[in-house]
Amino acid sequence: MQLTALALASHTSGDAGSTDINVLARMCGHSPHQTAELLDRLTASHTLTAWHHNRETDEVFWHLPQQHTTARPDEPRPH
Repeated sequence: MQLTALALASHTSGDAGSTDINVLARMCGHSPHQTAELLDRLTASHTLTAWHHNRETDEVFWHLPQQHTTARPDEPRPH
C-alpha cells in the first residue's frame, strides 16, 4: 500500500491526479486488478477520498482528502 501511495503522490497535482492504470500497476509491481484492490484499500484507510477507472481510456483518477492548515500561534489570523 505504501508503494502505491508513493506512486500516486508522484502523479498528483493539488488534491487530484491521474495516470494510465497499466503504468501505475507496472510502477507498483502489481497487476491492474491488484492495483484496483490497493486503491480500494487506500480509500478505506482515508488516504484517498475517491478513485475511478475509466475503462475506455484505461486512465485512473483519484482525489486526496482536503488538507487542513492550522495557523501557528505567532501568525496573524485573517479577519
